[in-house]
Amino acid sequence: MRESLGAFILVRPPPVHGLRLGMAERMTRRSVIHLTPRWACSLKVKFLVTPVGLMMGNIESARRLKNALIHEGLDVTDDPKARDFDILHVHTPVPPRNFRVVRKTKKQGKPVVMHAHTTAEDSEGTWTGSGALSGITGRYLTRFYNLGDLVLAPSAWTKDRLRARGVIAPISVLSNGVDRDRFQLVQARRQRFRSKYGIPDGSKVVYAIGVVCLKKGIEVFPDVAKELPGLRFVWVGRRSMLYHPLRVHRAMRRCPSNVLFIHDLEDIVDAHSGGDIFFTPSFAENQGMAVMEAMAVGRPVVARNLPSYDGLLKNENSALICTGNDEFVSGLDRLSKDHELAETLIENARATVASHDIGKVAKELASIYESLLQTMARRNEVKT
Repeated sequence: MRESLGAFILVRPPPVHGLRLGMAERMTRRSVIHLTPRWACSLKVKFLVTPVGLMMGNIESARRLKNALIHEGLDVTDDPKARDFDILHVHTPVPPRNFRVVRKTKKQGKPVVMHAHTTAEDSEGTWTGSGALSGITGRYLTRFYNLGDLVLAPSAWTKDRLRARGVIAPISVLSNGVDRDRFQLVQARRQRFRSKYGIPDGSKVVYAIGVVCLKKGIEVFPDVAKELPGLRFVWVGRRSMLYHPLRVHRAMRRCPSNVLFIHDLEDIVDAHSGGDIFFTPSFAENQGMAVMEAMAVGRPVVARNLPSYDGLLKNENSALICTGNDEFVSGLDRLSKDHELAETLIENARATVASHDIGKVAKELASIYESLLQTMARRNEVKT
């Protein structure tokens, strides 16, 4: 017999048939419990991850989560042809192929987990036409996510938006997580980054990370940089002709001489190590993976006031939260001069981001998987 308790499965001894036990013996047998790790049964999970340029964040999040789950002892594959699995975990809502895979899995009676890395709100301002097609995008995502037996949302805000859009499937909030072992300040990386891009050791660097697009605040970047000529501004992220090419091009051309764009950085940890203040003028995020990375490395954060940051940046004084360009300018200027404030934000941020450690997230997800399997088993028993 199995029962759930925390991170363990309670395995009670089977009854001894043909013997009558006394009360003391029965009590003794009931108290014997063997603690077995929950995922020792080698749960098999198939990640459905379709490589699409518009969803690189989804793909990177899936990669990190896969590695963390494997570290916890689960059998995880992202082979699209894999057939031997217990749960399908979908990370990219790409039609039409993923629709077919999901429906086939459900016909086999296997549970499907939908990971809502993408929402209609989060998509606006990314690719050309995304704003005009927001309604269509929202309806499609709602239909797709409702195929799942469970939907995972990276923040409470995302969960609320999914519900508002008509998602009726069960939704659980699960952080995207951050690999705190990987995202650490490394002086050798800092020196390499600055040497490669000609940044003097004494320069104070304000840096942003993300695809160069309207949603991420590319049109804000040059305006803020012009007001702070004594600081170096660096944007690390790729460009694409899908992302409003004319407006992005104009914004980049407006940038003053203290702005540098890097489109081909091999390891993003170099940017976190080489920069000094993380700046994110983004207009929408489902959670903000780059923000968590900066917090883990120990970089003070200046961010826009977004509802998805509740609990991550707002509750523990972990960042300077701003509402517009003037506050961005004053916040960056203040942080560049006030070492004590920067250290306070860094200390609070590290304490906050510890609860989003990818190892903790993997354990929580493994528990979610098992709970879902048990729910599906009980549902099938009722049907039969």
